Amino acid sequence: MKGLIYDIQRFAIHDGPGIRTLIYMKGCPLRCLWCSSPHTQKKSPEILYLESNCKGCLSCVEACPEKAIKLSDNEKITIDRNICNTCGQCVETCPNDALRLVGKQITVEELFQDVMKDNPFYRRSKGGVTVGGGEPTMQHEFVANFLKKCKETYIHAAIETCGYAKWESLENILDYVDLLYFDIKHMDSNIHKKITGISNEIILENARKASKLKPLIIRIPLIPDINDSEENILKTAGFAAELGENLLWIELLPYHKFGIVTYEQLGREYELKDVEPPSEEHMKKLKALVESCGVKAQIGG
Repeated sequence: MKGLIYDIQRFAIHDGPGIRTLIYMKGCPLRCLWCSSPHTQKKSPEILYLESNCKGCLSCVEACPEKAIKLSDNEKITIDRNICNTCGQCVETCPNDALRLVGKQITVEELFQDVMKDNPFYRRSKGGVTVGGGEPTMQHEFVANFLKKCKETYIHAAIETCGYAKWESLENILDYVDLLYFDIKHMDSNIHKKITGISNEIILENARKASKLKPLIIRIPLIPDINDSEENILKTAGFAAELGENLLWIELLPYHKFGIVTYEQLGREYELKDVEPPSEEHMKKLKALVESCGVKAQIGG
């Protein structure tokens, strides 16, 4: 069994207790306007073009068997992504690291053996492995089999999910999970569909079901003028308060612009480029609102 990942980050000190290895799966059913990892959305490899590294040697143009890479009228490299089959020949040819292939096929055993290199650090710090994305449930069989091997070796396992999946797919993974991070983008279903591409009924129902099985942390990415209203935060906190004793706390994640460059590398437009991160004062106010509902809260992950 193989899965498609886009990165492995070692020695992380967030997304779970202790020192952790973060596994980022590729593929996500949501299209959040603020997504900082657009290269994780497609469940297939993609080519990133780093224009600042390009020296205009045109080796990629010559190497592309599909003629998907061309020199535009303003003498810039362009990639026709409808034609590109991500064979990677352009990446191998480029002498300046201006092209990168994102998305790597890996077996459960290969990933497990890679993770086991960090096992001594897990033991000393009470850390472990966290699988995120993208969205882990889009490759639920692979993720479940990988986490099963982790649990058999007594490695602490966590996942972060957007919650939009068939319950059976999420439940399959939860059998091998110690801690669940669950994202809640907006409580209004119509607004949720407008800002992510889907409604939220399945997400909220899965959160209710999951809370009966595993300890969980609710994460709210706070995007100014989109989901950071007092009304939405109070509704989210009220929903979280009903999840029971397995709810640990809510994390309020302030909006940032770190993903803008990646949109450019994918040849895509970032719709929220004029949105500014929320102020520290505003974040503290929203934290107080959450706590007024009897739910623990913290700013950041």
